[in-house]
Amino acid sequence: MNKIAAPLILVWIFCLPGLATADSTRSHSNFSSLNSQLPDLGDPVDQTLSKAEEQKIGAEVFEKLRSQVQFIDDPLLLRYLNDLGDRLMASAPGTRFPPNFMLINSPTINAFTVPGGYIAVYSGLFLFADNESELAGVLAHEIAHATHRHIAQMLSRQSGNSALVIAGFVAALLLGSINPDMGAAAAASSVAGATQNEINFTRMHEREADEFAIQTLQRVHIDPHGLVSFFEKLQRQSGDNGAAQYAFLLTHPLNNERISAAEDRIAAIPREQLGTRDSLSFQLARARLAGLTGATKIHLGTPVGESYRQAVLDQAHGNWTAARSLLDKLYRTHPGNLWFGLPLAQVLFAHGHTKEAQSLMDELLALYPGNAILLRQSVHWLIKTGNPDQAYKTARAMMEQDPGNRRIVLSAAEAAAAAGDHLGSHELLGKYFLMGNQLVAAHQEYELAFSYSAGDSLAQERLDAALKQIESRARP
Repeated sequence: MNKIAAPLILVWIFCLPGLATADSTRSHSNFSSLNSQLPDLGDPVDQTLSKAEEQKIGAEVFEKLRSQVQFIDDPLLLRYLNDLGDRLMASAPGTRFPPNFMLINSPTINAFTVPGGYIAVYSGLFLFADNESELAGVLAHEIAHATHRHIAQMLSRQSGNSALVIAGFVAALLLGSINPDMGAAAAASSVAGATQNEINFTRMHEREADEFAIQTLQRVHIDPHGLVSFFEKLQRQSGDNGAAQYAFLLTHPLNNERISAAEDRIAAIPREQLGTRDSLSFQLARARLAGLTGATKIHLGTPVGESYRQAVLDQAHGNWTAARSLLDKLYRTHPGNLWFGLPLAQVLFAHGHTKEAQSLMDELLALYPGNAILLRQSVHWLIKTGNPDQAYKTARAMMEQDPGNRRIVLSAAEAAAAAGDHLGSHELLGKYFLMGNQLVAAHQEYELAFSYSAGDSLAQERLDAALKQIESRARP
């Protein structure tokens, strides 16, 4: 890889540090088939920063962030976010990367994209969105930065530092959006920041991202007015709270001209082609996130949302009786709804009503055959009830059906450990970390697996190949 100047590395942050607070891993088979139909744009930036190098930088950034920020690892929320993101990414012009969406637990209203298609959404931004079209507008905007390789375009103009230094600097910028002290310390250990004139180069990209976001939203039949209404709320918030907190808006300008330009583009779309503005799934996802993060002051707008938030809060605090009462009512009025059915089954199991819990789980699996979230829950319960061998068998079958699903791999590793298969457990954990580009942890697990492989030449050969692959990927 050519040397690249880190001072021009920009993280495409939709909002900014200090913005007023609001009180994803799957297989990509569908994405891959759609993406294969899109034309290769043949970007000249490939000569400076290849797509593989972009993905490596993005993976290194997120590995650096893991120890500093709290990711929300809720299966239902991540499934919703990634399904919406996949839908947008598959219809975005210029798509080049399998999407990777993560949810960060932070009240900051923010989202960012880093090289390689890695996109993170802050819980504060998710809660700040009043409907699905607003959230989708932000995601489509961030996706446009990824699919048009805006960071790579800037990098292709400079030379100077390695991918590792670049990743460190990008991580420092992201940390600064969550905690200024952490960001400053990280930046001091990597490289100096960019000058204002260098950063202002991104104004063109912001306008381009807005334009392509509107096109993408129209393709997936989501009302692009949500992008404008989100902008307008953002502008009001920054005006109400003073400009000093919003210095990053100088680099990602949000002004009347930009809003007007977006409105003009949308005005040209026939009314019948505008698409939907909201969905029940978004409202339940928002209510669930509010419950998990303790955002009790957020107005959810519907009695169902308010009840669900309280049920999630009660479940999180172990108030099983209260949670069961609320979830039972919600599930009876919305039979078969996974947002209510899964937590109800979890509450029943945790409260000792295992037969009722399993009966409800069987009902849900009949409605959603092969659902990875439900199957992983079943594996967990088999382990808890003393059936590790059956859990391991179930998990291995799940892996055969969906080999690219990291969470299934993790469930299989847990089941292998419970079944006493130490080699298999550590090897699966190594695979899990490798799939998440956590190379150090993956290497450690494969080494541990190797220590249990005496007398198994096939396993040793397989593990040795995995270790060499990691060492190759880790080289600067």
